[in-house]
Amino acid sequence: MTVKTILSKPALVALSFVAVTAACNKDESGADSKGAASSASATASAATPPPPPPAATSVAAVVPDVPTTPGSTIAKTELDGKAPDEGWSGGTLAVSKLTFTTAKGWASKSGDFSVSAASDGSTGIAAGKYPDGAQPSSLRDAAAKALGVTDCSWATTETISLGKDKLAAQAADGSCKRDGKPAKAVFVATSGKDMNVLAVASWDDGKDSKAALNTLRSAKGAGGGGDSSGIAACCAAIKQNMASAPIMYQGAYAAAYGACNSAMSSPDGKKALGTVRSMLSMAGGAPASCQ
Repeated sequence: MTVKTILSKPALVALSFVAVTAACNKDESGADSKGAASSASATASAATPPPPPPAATSVAAVVPDVPTTPGSTIAKTELDGKAPDEGWSGGTLAVSKLTFTTAKGWASKSGDFSVSAASDGSTGIAAGKYPDGAQPSSLRDAAAKALGVTDCSWATTETISLGKDKLAAQAADGSCKRDGKPAKAVFVATSGKDMNVLAVASWDDGKDSKAALNTLRSAKGAGGGGDSSGIAACCAAIKQNMASAPIMYQGAYAAAYGACNSAMSSPDGKKALGTVRSMLSMAGGAPASCQ
């Protein structure tokens, strides 16, 4: 026996209404959720500003304070093998057997260091002796102080040929102060019998250096021409060979060249050639002109 459930028409209508109502409530609920989420997202976007663009990075150029190219120092470029300007003349500053021709109008005074300088102190030279075996560089600050120049910072010492006599000398640039303002300086020192002399020339930064440099270039040893010994050819050959010598022998050549130049200002200079040859014995030997 089959049992059929028969609903009345009013009951069917009621069930349809319930189903439609539930569907509508579901759609409205979903729509409300989506709308709320969308509204919240828009609000958050408006409240949070976009991140700023990355800051630009600037790279500062690094400029060396001190010239690093060999031969770029004042001492090397302005003094090595250089004679004073043509017609250079003035007073004379003498220490032992070394003399300098100072600028016209400079006033001189004596002391531990002989000084010759312009009346306003803006430029000048101080020179004095140093003992055998001493490092002349240890006295250069004292020489600078005699000029009224202090707080000097010195560059590396180089070997140069100084003046018309081509005297072997040590030289170095200096940055100093005079009355609290910047000043430039150059230190030189020669060696040998009665030739242990050091000098410092200075000039105010930004001022003309010509008078100071010409004074240093005028350095002259005893005997005038500087080749009374007849060994100039030997010294020139050593200097030429030094330029192409292996780096391991550069020190030996520099020492031999300095000794040769010192001996060149002495009448007994040829006696020093034995020492020069000895210095180069491990560096392939001395040039033929040194025999």
